[in-house]
Parts: sequence; C-alpha cells; structure tokens
Amino acid sequence: MPLGDLSSLRLRINATGMANYPAGTSFGPRLLGDYELVWIIQGQVDWEVDGTSFAATPGSVILGRPGQRDFFRWEPERRTRHGFIHFSILAGIDALPAPESWPQVCVLPEGDILRPLFGHLGHLLAHRPEGHEELAQGALRQALTTFISGAVATSERSTPVEHPLVQAVFAWVHELWSDGTMDPPTLGDCARVAGVTRAHLARVFKTEIGMGPIEALRTLRLDRAAMLLSRTNLPIQDIAAQTGFPNAFHFSKVFHAVYGRSPRDMRKAMLAGEVVPMSSLHGSTRL
Repeated sequence: MPLGDLSSLRLRINATGMANYPAGTSFGPRLLGDYELVWIIQGQVDWEVDGTSFAATPGSVILGRPGQRDFFRWEPERRTRHGFIHFSILAGIDALPAPESWPQVCVLPEGDILRPLFGHLGHLLAHRPEGHEELAQGALRQALTTFISGAVATSERSTPVEHPLVQAVFAWVHELWSDGTMDPPTLGDCARVAGVTRAHLARVFKTEIGMGPIEALRTLRLDRAAMLLSRTNLPIQDIAAQTGFPNAFHFSKVFHAVYGRSPRDMRKAMLAGEVVPMSSLHGSTRL
C-alpha cells in the first residue's frame, strides 16, 4: 500500500512482552482499546476478529485495531508462544492508508525485517540506552509501516546480550519451566547452576537487572500470570498452579500486592480494553 510523508507519524508504546499458552487454551472475546501487533513464534492460532477468522501459523504477524473485538483459539495439541506490542497512534495517521484497508495477517518469509525489529525494540525497552525512547519509536514506526506496505524482506537477526551468570540462570530456568509449570527454585539452586556463591549471584543480579534472583523469578511468574489473565480464559486457580503458587488465595494476595488489584479485577479491566502492565523485566520474559 502507498504511504505518505511519515515524518509526522508519532506513536506511543503501551505494552510489550512474550506469552506462553498451554495446549488448547482460548482467550476472549476481547475489545481492543489500542493497536496491537502479535507475532506467532510457536504453535498455531485461529484468530477471529469482527466475525472474520484467520489461521495464523508460526512466522505470522497479526495486527488488531482499536474498537475491534477478537477471540483467540490456540493449538489443541501443543504449547503456543507469541510476542506482542500494544501501541497508540498519537499523530500523523493521515500519512497512512485508511486503517480499515490495512492487512490483518502477514505470513513472514525467511529473512524478514519485522522479527529483528521486534527483537531490537525489546532490547531497547529492556536495557534503556541513551535515547532509547526515540529509537524505540523509530523501530515501531518502521515495523508498522513495513507491515502495512508488505515490504518485509531483510537479513539475519540479533539477540540482546546479558551478563553470563544471568544468562546461565535464565537458561536453566527456561528448561526447568519448559513443561509449562513455573515451580520456583531456591537461591541455592540458582547459585549452584551459575557456579558461584549465593551472595555473588545476588550482587550480579542486583547490578544487572535491579533485583535479586528470587525476586526476578517471582516477577517473571507474575508477568506470565498477568499474560494468562489477559489473554486466556483459564480459571484463576489453574493460573496460580501454572505459575508456581500453592493455591489461588496465596496467588491473589501476592498479585494484589504487586499490581494493586485482584487477578479477577485485572482480568475484567483488560477484557474491557486496558493493556497488560509492563514489568521491569519484560525484556527477559522471552522465558
């Protein structure tokens, strides 16, 4: 699609992250309160938006618009994984074709530009280098206009770099949680995997990401709980079990202490169009 002068196009990033789903999970119906780009990494989803259904396979990108009502039905035989970006268009939308003419789903070829842009955007928001706000806006602007125009070809991608000890712990936890249940390890377990003392590992985590290992892993568990609340119809007690909390009461107490509202109230708000709140660790939620 032809594009106009994009110099006036201003966007605001509202939320971004990764989400993992058990086999056979559904989500919705949901009323979208802003724009959302979703890229399917693993598994397949049947996406219904305003009465039209799309089958999105791995490597597909979905674009939803404010005011649309959508419903997701994830693959019944295996876990599904996707990334997402919620955003608003603040100015310059006249430089774009009419939103109702935008494509809804794009199947990406090998060597596309969108996945590296999504990775770069996540790195900027996680590590916040100088000028990251403008750089992130530029990356999102390019991702949106590339999706709309269909010009998605490019070369290989890159991944964010973290401290080796943080990488080692996160890689081990990734395997530990690969069955979909996020049972919390102890600080001693994490230190043994990293090959250092508990005190040294705690100092490295505090320096690199601003919190200790156990707090970081609890934050990731709560991040995933928020994703499951906002993007599935799973009962709250099932979400508590999958995110490593002993029961729904304990989960609700911890969740309320962090987010300022109960899981049930959070789910109602997000189904009404509120976006998932960003955690300080959303760049590491690729776990």
